[in-house]
Amino acid sequence: MDSSPMVPTTLRVVMVTPTYLPESFGGAEQQCRKLCRALGDSGLDVTIIAPRLKAATRKRETHGLTRIERLRVRHAPNLGGRHILSFLGWSAKLTWWLVTRRNHYDVIHVVHGRLHAVPAAVAGYVLGKPIVVKLGRGGSHFDLKIVREKRLVGWLFWHAVNRLPTLFIANSREIASDLQADGVQDFRICMLPNGVEIPPTALRLRDREFGQREVRFLYMGRLDPEKALDRMIAGFAKAGAGARARLTLVGDGVCRDQLQRQVRELRLGDSVDILPPVADVGPLLRDTDFHVSTSLSEGMSNALLESMSFGTPAIVSRVSGVEDIVTPSSGLVFEPGDDDGFVTALRRAMTMTAGEWKAMSDAALETVGRRFSIEGVAERHVAIYQSLLGRQAATQRVEAAASANNRAWGSAQADTRRAEAAASAEVTPQP
Repeated sequence: MDSSPMVPTTLRVVMVTPTYLPESFGGAEQQCRKLCRALGDSGLDVTIIAPRLKAATRKRETHGLTRIERLRVRHAPNLGGRHILSFLGWSAKLTWWLVTRRNHYDVIHVVHGRLHAVPAAVAGYVLGKPIVVKLGRGGSHFDLKIVREKRLVGWLFWHAVNRLPTLFIANSREIASDLQADGVQDFRICMLPNGVEIPPTALRLRDREFGQREVRFLYMGRLDPEKALDRMIAGFAKAGAGARARLTLVGDGVCRDQLQRQVRELRLGDSVDILPPVADVGPLLRDTDFHVSTSLSEGMSNALLESMSFGTPAIVSRVSGVEDIVTPSSGLVFEPGDDDGFVTALRRAMTMTAGEWKAMSDAALETVGRRFSIEGVAERHVAIYQSLLGRQAATQRVEAAASANNRAWGSAQADTRRAEAAASAEVTPQP
């Protein structure tokens, strides 16, 4: 008798995340929410398991087709260090949840491969469940590197997160390279980008054309040190943008007070705004000319994708994921920490003609629509889950899931290179 696993009629996925709305409002949480909604629309049964850091936050709730269960801990379980008790409490509660409800889900999908992933990886391995881990960042902030560097038992935790998951999702070439360098076999690495909801044309319409007012720059995300927002504000001042431009930062984080002091000290109060997070960024994006980011570390920026989905060109540092999204026709890129490069990009943006900006806006929208729609990304996730639960041998299932998506990624990259070559040929003067 064939005892290989059967694909269930309704796929049931548990999404384990270290932070979630409304307690954290970053790009990873937004991406998790959008992906789960799209998976639900595709017919999957999705449950999010997240920490509950505040007593006032609901223990259980439902958003659309997605159920949310929160496990009470004092601090985010991906931190460790002086918050190790929160990690241990999370580990016990998550393991109990996964074991006692093992007949109610088919796949464990972990958002980011930090400490919080350890109990999910161990429990999934023991229970024989496919474990998919989506990495958050590459480079110096690479998830598995951070785990390995934890004191005392970091090596043991790293072993669990590195060896036990069935498949890793890398949303940038840098993260895929980091996984390979960390000893993860190629067949366990699946290249799959973040997704974004493409707004209808009517919601993208702007009140004014570019050049009819001051140039408006927008940052959306956490106000944390790795975002280098002090450099953004200093660069904005150095570019002499105050009289000709406006910079708006939307988000919250530990650097808010420091950044507000910096704005006052540089006397930029009339041209720099720092606003709290908003549920609907559409009105802001319709009124913005450029998305800006001086980040020193990213995975694949959800704020960048969302901005480009509104036809907003990018001015961004070359961190993980940027080269997979932004091309010379859709934005301006500078090296991380290159303050002069950022100033040069700002000045270039402020001297663009309306025609140049429109061409860059169209290219940004076309790139996101063709490669990064959340519906397309959700479909590829469904294909991964189905492959992992298919009737092939275990290794063959993993290889099939990864290779199909990596071929699609490579094809999209080739299409982008051809489009860039064609665009360059059009603007290159002929002898």
